[in-house]
Amino acid sequence: MKFSTFYFSGTGNTKWAVEAFNAIIREKGHQAELFSIDLGENLTDDRIIAMVRDSDCIGLANPIYGGGIPPIMSDFLNRLVTILGPLQTQKKAFVINTFGYVNAFGPKEMGKLLAGSGLVMTAYVNIQLCNNVNTTNAVDREMLNKRMTKGQMELTRLADRLLSNRKMIKGHGPQLMIGAIIRKKVPDAIGRHYQTLSVNAETCTQCMDCVNHCPTQSIRFEEGQGFTFLPGCTACMRCYNFCPTGSITMNGSYADPLEVPRYQGPVE
Repeated sequence: MKFSTFYFSGTGNTKWAVEAFNAIIREKGHQAELFSIDLGENLTDDRIIAMVRDSDCIGLANPIYGGGIPPIMSDFLNRLVTILGPLQTQKKAFVINTFGYVNAFGPKEMGKLLAGSGLVMTAYVNIQLCNNVNTTNAVDREMLNKRMTKGQMELTRLADRLLSNRKMIKGHGPQLMIGAIIRKKVPDAIGRHYQTLSVNAETCTQCMDCVNHCPTQSIRFEEGQGFTFLPGCTACMRCYNFCPTGSITMNGSYADPLEVPRYQGPVE
């Protein structure tokens, strides 16, 4: 079988999960490919259609923000449904969500987004890792390692189920009751997130990492004017967590990276 997964990862949780899943699939003798949906990856409509056509199973993976998915993933799914619209032959699809606290999104909400695409959701799993919004405390590595071990087991079960053509729909539970409430508030907060970001000029070296690696190309630099954060921001925290000098600030507050280590994904 051939698996193709479209994914978005802000600071590394989802990237770790999909790479772990692909490694498991390959170990079992099958093909697996990954495609980041960052805007700079230039995924054309024709290329996406070809990927779906040539694959036996399509994966969709992203972090959960509160009770919803990142705007960049929501936009991609809308685009996917439009260009596939619908497939002549249905394809199996699976979903991998990563989260730090509680996932109040759920398979029903994802099913709504896929409606009409011809992609039939046969598996939906949640992988708990760590929250990437860290402005005060260092990550608990022991807890993270335990969650990674559990995540590996869950991803192995996912692979086994898909390869044996069995469903695996998880994510139902009481937490979904608060999802609708959260989803009413999260979009506005995410939409305003770019307004909270700025750059500490005293520590910034103008390396341009933030500009070059923004998944939505929402950071601009102009000589003499400095950095500008734009409304297209998807609130992924990549600029904040991966700035080499920790110079990206939130609400104007600078946190010394030596005192507040940034979260850069579930690395060993």
